Amino acid sequence: MACYRHALVLIEDQNDGLVLLEHAASVAESLDMTITLAHISDDYRSMNYVADSMMNDVVADEIIRAKTLFSQLLLTTPHPVNVRHFVTLRRLEEIEQCIRQSGIDLLIAGHRNRLMSMFTSRCMSYINNLDVDVMIKHILPARQK
Repeated sequence: MACYRHALVLIEDQNDGLVLLEHAASVAESLDMTITLAHISDDYRSMNYVADSMMNDVVADEIIRAKTLFSQLLLTTPHPVNVRHFVTLRRLEEIEQCIRQSGIDLLIAGHRNRLMSMFTSRCMSYINNLDVDVMIKHILPARQK
């Protein structure tokens, strides 16, 4: 097994955030690894060619929700965790840039086994396009835990 130094943990919500952060913290303890917790929001403003305060409000609300999520998740682990929030439509390019700049050698993401996940999950894109190891953790629906 490779000795990882820095993991980027991509989360979407509280359900996957708790599972992924707990898993990353347990791996980090044994490997003395740094954890960066990240959330990616879509930048709807870049799709709109006319200034629209409604789009700015949607993006601002998403950023506030992500910061609240980070605050809640950081209370669940004693391990030191860095946070990073991306607002972009170029998800893969932003992650690649973060990996290069931060010296990340492991990406941890969650996957829900649902019908629509086959079409909407970005896990295969991470596996096929990133130059770091990718760990995919299965996320059970809340009622099956």
